[in-house]
Amino acid sequence: MATPLALIGKGIYISQPHANTSGFDGASQPTVVLIFGWMGAKLPHLLKYTQVYDTIYPNATKVLIRSEPGFFWSLQSTRKAYLKPAVEILEAFGCMTPLGNATREAHKGPIEQKMPTTQPRILVHAFSNGGAAQLSTLSDMLADRSTPHVSAPPPSAVILDSCPGKGGLEVTRRAFANAVRNPILRRLTSAFITFFYIYVVLAHRLFGKRPRIMKMRTTLNKYLLLPWFSKHTPRLYLYSQADEMVSWTEVEAHAEEARKAGLDVRMERFEGSPHVAHARSDPERYWDAVKKVWEDATSSLADGLEQERLLR
Repeated sequence: MATPLALIGKGIYISQPHANTSGFDGASQPTVVLIFGWMGAKLPHLLKYTQVYDTIYPNATKVLIRSEPGFFWSLQSTRKAYLKPAVEILEAFGCMTPLGNATREAHKGPIEQKMPTTQPRILVHAFSNGGAAQLSTLSDMLADRSTPHVSAPPPSAVILDSCPGKGGLEVTRRAFANAVRNPILRRLTSAFITFFYIYVVLAHRLFGKRPRIMKMRTTLNKYLLLPWFSKHTPRLYLYSQADEMVSWTEVEAHAEEARKAGLDVRMERFEGSPHVAHARSDPERYWDAVKKVWEDATSSLADGLEQERLLR
């Protein structure tokens, strides 16, 4: 049975764990599942993922963050303001040291009820470049934040579904066209995207200004992508050769860069599934891969730390 979602900020929802989870081993489950939806995704489509997570990890709190088209092109300050409620939740779960009471003023009620009694265990699941852009922004927000002093970082894992891509004019126009339903707005959006893309290309060639999407790809390959991550944090790429929005070659190129950086990488390439539709095309394979990466997260962290200890 799915748990209800509570709206805690614009486009940000929280789902509490099931009341009766006595038959599940809570210590082996994530305490938080952080889900970044793809751009323009309807809530019912995203709920299909939270419902599966309710089944396989009923002890976890799910935080769902929707991605609207405007997020990708807005100012960094606007993006950070949008994600502030998610930061407050992570503070409440002990994922990092709070900056102070001021950070919780807007959403004190629902977040205070979730204060943890155990070390947090965080699973991050990002969809497409829209979700990846939000994850990258969250990484920038938390870059200077400290985590509570513990002997070892908490188990964590990151799943990148149908991302990250490198963009491109036609792909970007298609992505925004799919996210905007109104035909008039769709045409206006397409014209704006074309103008903005030309501006980005010229700014890069004339002034060396890196496009946001390239900055995003670089950020996603930082081993401290989030403050509680480490080089032993496993990452899973879920992608398809049939994806017309994000090329499988771009995903594999990013995965290879991560590998060369010493990160723990695993890839699951589907053959015929469309963009962000791998779970629908082959649900058993998809969710088995998700469960496996979390199992690896709980074991590989201990193995990696032990190996480092022996090398000292």
